[in-house]
Amino acid sequence: MLDKTKIYQELETRFKNESDLTMSMMKRVILQLDIQNPEALDIIYETVIYYTGDWPQSEGWGSSDTAYLIRSVKERLYSNGFMKEAA
Repeated sequence: MLDKTKIYQELETRFKNESDLTMSMMKRVILQLDIQNPEALDIIYETVIYYTGDWPQSEGWGSSDTAYLIRSVKERLYSNGFMKEAA
């Protein structure tokens, strides 16, 4: 696994005003999909915010929500040339 310092710095700078849920999911995507390229952040953000942007705080976010979100991000990253294979 390569050093992710640059992508995490970029994430914290560009998306610092996002909700805890959005930031948490973006960090999880970066970690689980082993993303190092900060250019992928726009695609990651667009997909994550689609799911988390209006998520009701009274409704819990579960592991199935996370799994679906990660799968969706992976498909978008693949279709945009940031990943070599899709699951």
